[in-house]
Amino acid sequence: MPVSILALIIGAKVLPESRSTSTARLDLLGALLAASGILLLLLPIIQTEPWGWTWASYALLSAGIVVLAIFLAYERRLTGRGTEPVFDPALLRIRAFAIGLSASVLFFGGIGSFFLTLSIYLQSGTDRTAWETGLVILPYALGSIITSGLGVALAAKAGRALLITGSLTIAASQLVLWAIVRDGNDPGYWHLALALFIGGLGLGLAAPILVNVVLAGIPGRDAGAAGGVLSTVNQIGGAIGIAVLGTVFFTAVTGSTTGAPGPADYGHALSIVLVVSALLYVVAALVMLSLPKTAAEHVNQ
Repeated sequence: MPVSILALIIGAKVLPESRSTSTARLDLLGALLAASGILLLLLPIIQTEPWGWTWASYALLSAGIVVLAIFLAYERRLTGRGTEPVFDPALLRIRAFAIGLSASVLFFGGIGSFFLTLSIYLQSGTDRTAWETGLVILPYALGSIITSGLGVALAAKAGRALLITGSLTIAASQLVLWAIVRDGNDPGYWHLALALFIGGLGLGLAAPILVNVVLAGIPGRDAGAAGGVLSTVNQIGGAIGIAVLGTVFFTAVTGSTTGAPGPADYGHALSIVLVVSALLYVVAALVMLSLPKTAAEHVNQ
C-alpha cells in the first residue's frame, strides 16, 4: 500500500496530462461480460486440486467460452454502431497483435508459476525460512536490474532480437536449475544463485519491452486500446500459468509418496515444472520471430 500511494503521488507530479477531443461512454456491459467469461474459464483451472475435474468444472469452462463468444459479438455490434467498445475485435485481424497475445500468454504464464513453485520448494523442500528464500531469489532481481535498462535502450533498434534472446536465456536458466534440483538434494546457495541470476538477465531483456514491441505493429490510433488488452492478457497469462503449473507441481508432490512429502518429492515436482516452463519459453521465442523487429515501426501505419 505505501508503495502504491507513493507511485500515485509521483505520477501526479511527473506524468504529463492528456485529454481526448471526444467523449466516450463506458462499455460497462462489455467489461462485465469479459470479466465473467475470464472468471468462468480460470476458476475450474485454479480449483483443480480441491475440486478435481467434475462435470461442474467442464460446465464452467463451457460457460466461459459461451460468455466470451457473446462478449465478442456484443463488441462487434458496438463497433458497427460507431460506439466505443472496451475491446475492438478488429484488433485480432492485426497480425502483430494476434501474435503478441500468444507471446504474452506464453511469456508471462511462466513467471508467476515459477516463483510460486520455487518458493514452496525452497521452504518446504529444503527447510529454508522465508528470509533465506528471499536471499536465494535476490540474484534473479539483480540480473533483471542489470539488463532492463539495456533492453529499453535498444528496443528501438533490436526489440525482437532482445525478446527472443531474453526468452531463450530464461529457458536456459530453468534447464540449469532443473539439473541442479532434480536429484532431490539441497544444491546450496551459490548453485541456485547462479541459475537464478541467469534467469534474471533474460527477464530484464524481455519483460520491460514486450508490450512496446507488440504495439510497434499496430496503427497508432489503436495503440491505446491494444496496450490495455495486452496488459490484461499478461495478467491472465500469469493466472493461467499459476493455475496449470501449480496444479502440476502439487500433484507431483503428493503423488510421488504415500507419506509426508520429502525433499526428493519437492525436487521432483519442481523439476517437472522447470522442464515444462523451459519448453514454454522456447515456444514463446519461436512465436516472437513473427513480431515487429523494433519498437518504432507503427508510427506511420
